[in-house]
Amino acid sequence: MKFLSLLSIALLLLCASSRLVASTDPDAASVVILANGSDADSVAIAEYYAKQRGIPLDNIIALEMPTKETITLQQYVETISNPLLNALLEKEWISGVKASQPDRYGRQRLSVAIHRIRYLVTVRGVPLRFSNAPELIETDTENIPQGYLFNRASVDSELSLLPAPPGLSMTAFLPNPFFGGKPVAESDANRVIKVSRLDGPSKLDVIQLVDRTLEAEEKGLMGRAYIDTGGPHPQGDEWLNAAGELLKGAFFDTEFESTKRPRGFADRLDAPAIYMGWYRPHAYGPWREARWSVPPGAIGYHLHSFSATTVRSVTKAWIGSFVAQGYCATFGYTYEPYLQFTVHPHVFLEYLMDGGSFGDAISVGNPALSWQTVAVGDPLYRPFKKGLDEQLEDSMEGPYAAYVGLREMNRIEAISGEEEALTYARTLFLKHPSLAIVYRLAEAFEKAGKIKEAVEVLKVVRFISTFSRDENALVQRIADMLHEHGESQMAFEIYQNLLGERKMPKDLRIALLDGGSPIATAVGKAALSSRWNLESQTLKAPIEPKK
Repeated sequence: MKFLSLLSIALLLLCASSRLVASTDPDAASVVILANGSDADSVAIAEYYAKQRGIPLDNIIALEMPTKETITLQQYVETISNPLLNALLEKEWISGVKASQPDRYGRQRLSVAIHRIRYLVTVRGVPLRFSNAPELIETDTENIPQGYLFNRASVDSELSLLPAPPGLSMTAFLPNPFFGGKPVAESDANRVIKVSRLDGPSKLDVIQLVDRTLEAEEKGLMGRAYIDTGGPHPQGDEWLNAAGELLKGAFFDTEFESTKRPRGFADRLDAPAIYMGWYRPHAYGPWREARWSVPPGAIGYHLHSFSATTVRSVTKAWIGSFVAQGYCATFGYTYEPYLQFTVHPHVFLEYLMDGGSFGDAISVGNPALSWQTVAVGDPLYRPFKKGLDEQLEDSMEGPYAAYVGLREMNRIEAISGEEEALTYARTLFLKHPSLAIVYRLAEAFEKAGKIKEAVEVLKVVRFISTFSRDENALVQRIADMLHEHGESQMAFEIYQNLLGERKMPKDLRIALLDGGSPIATAVGKAALSSRWNLESQTLKAPIEPKK
């Protein structure tokens, strides 16, 4: 037994180390990494990423710069823009002729420029954004709307124009020549660098992002898709719905929420491979929950004007919460970008789903440079490098394998009809009796009018005593379906089991109390139903301020 234990440990270590083998992406040699030389963690992350991706360590440029996320425009010019340009010239990543004088902002510029940089990656420790310098705004701005009369911006977005010619204004924004995927003239391509960032609340969060990205490329992206519309402008809803249709077309189990209410613990969010929604200023509810299970490589986007004012917090804005929870690709905005100049999510997603990289997809979906966008993720990441057929050929082991089966079930239903999909689902259920498969198969039986079969499948939940936090909403749906089809006692026992856990987020407990109360009444537990209802009302009551 001792030998077997040691052998098991050795195998686990071998499996863990196999995930850390450097990738062999042909673009890796042309990736330049910018680290903050004043921050040991920044340099360590840069070196780790380079080793994992097979990027030469000589491609790392470490500059002494401020360690704060927000700096002044002057600090940006003096500690990032000019030193980086000179380092890239010295290392011959850029070839060009310097202008004789710095521009009005103090930036050194190139009259002629050619670069060979596939992507520039900024890492945690490199400042995120710079503040407005009103004294440097040009006087001839009568054609620029008042809302755009500032020069504050995302550091990454400004760095994308590092090789741009002299005389380029920093007021407002400049059109991105790569936007929409149209052909780009060589002269324009040489004046723009594609930039993304590896950043997050902690060094460990960023290291895990790198590891989980490589794992997703190896196994393919697995999970469900969630689209949350109902924002303040119809155009944003149109973009998000278009993204959802793309995902449905790729046979992802896709769930839409179209009301203006915030999506919360009462809604499914198990295995969120892709989440896109809007319009809340800060991550809330499920996205603040540290115990949430997120698939490797997951893509998260919440459209809000200030979603990336920080990436180091798990309570403010969105990017930090996404990264801390395990999402590997996300993007947001450091200051007000205005809707039409945000990344178009459907354009971004379409390019990604065609096999493109994260770095290129952001560039294709982003209409404006010298502006507010921050893209956090490995630019080499190709989440759809491995397609559905290849995933099905693999062993389909692991916690998210059942969701690959769900995609195949959706494909069979779309191509061959509901009966064949139901046949496949029965087999899938025997191989992967997960809650997601249980519920999907029960839905299929219900749709076919086979209620008895649906109930028998749902009863599998009796043999599970504990559920992960992200499964609660799914378990609720299973309980509600059982109640609907006459199995109220079993439904009540499920709710009683869920509510037996006392340490849970308030909103989650409210959702469970509200769902369980009428079912308790239905099985003759009137006193308990009243108690659950009273607890729910107490939790919902506003907290009175201290006197």
